[in-house]
Amino acid sequence: MTSLRRLLLLSALICGCTQEQALQSPVPDVPVQTNTIGMKFVTIPAGEFLMGAPETDLKAEEDEKPQHRVVITQDFHLGQFEVTQAQYAEVMGNNPSEFSKGGREADAVKNLQTDQFPVEFVNWYEANLFCKKISELPAEKAAGRSYRLPTEAEWEYACRAGTTTRFSFGKEPDPRYANYLGDIGHPRPVGSYPPNPFGLYDMHGNVLEWCSDWHVDDYFQHSPVEDPTGPEEPIEDARVLRGGGHGFKAASSSFRDSILPNRRGNSHGFRVVMEVERVISNEASQSN
Repeated sequence: MTSLRRLLLLSALICGCTQEQALQSPVPDVPVQTNTIGMKFVTIPAGEFLMGAPETDLKAEEDEKPQHRVVITQDFHLGQFEVTQAQYAEVMGNNPSEFSKGGREADAVKNLQTDQFPVEFVNWYEANLFCKKISELPAEKAAGRSYRLPTEAEWEYACRAGTTTRFSFGKEPDPRYANYLGDIGHPRPVGSYPPNPFGLYDMHGNVLEWCSDWHVDDYFQHSPVEDPTGPEEPIEDARVLRGGGHGFKAASSSFRDSILPNRRGNSHGFRVVMEVERVISNEASQSN
């Protein structure tokens, strides 16, 4: 990561970001990596943050508390956008989305092109299967790339992007920044709203996003400081969803939802982490 980007992150951590400052901020110029099916990824720098909601946040649920220090020890590459209907169909061979032509909510989007809408009506297992299948594409394997769901800690760290307010764009909900509160009634194409300071789009609203972790209400009371990955055992038999959806009132950076991993909803989507291994060419290996 460039020194300039580290400086910008440090500045955000020190002073926070008001809603009006966010409105006036230019779109961050961040390096983006693109894989062989056109998915774009932003490198999220290692660092630390306060995860969850403070006790003074009366709008937060109890499972968002206590706020606690978390350290992300390694950079990681997170999808700049939620996985789209077109990308999901290319990898999986089908489009389960209800807000699509032929879907159960087709009338709500009958005059709209939905290929760039986030895929939804996907359960946790299907999101993981997508990661497995894209990891097995020959071009991705040759490039040393594999894919997985983000941990809950990675997700919130990336969502906050150095901010300490309830939302990455400020203290209060603002429909100029996210598709939630039920105002529109369906998802919108990914990237329809301004990005956060890391250059990530739609971290608030549009669709809830599956994380890899099991959900436990009191996990934040005893989670490890470094790279937490959630409970080891499925105490509640539910997986974590983050970010709120198009019909949700709650979509803050700390908002947590959970549901059985085999359940689907037309607000349930996901974005993925790209892991990159160093690929040594034959030429280079022969010269050693």
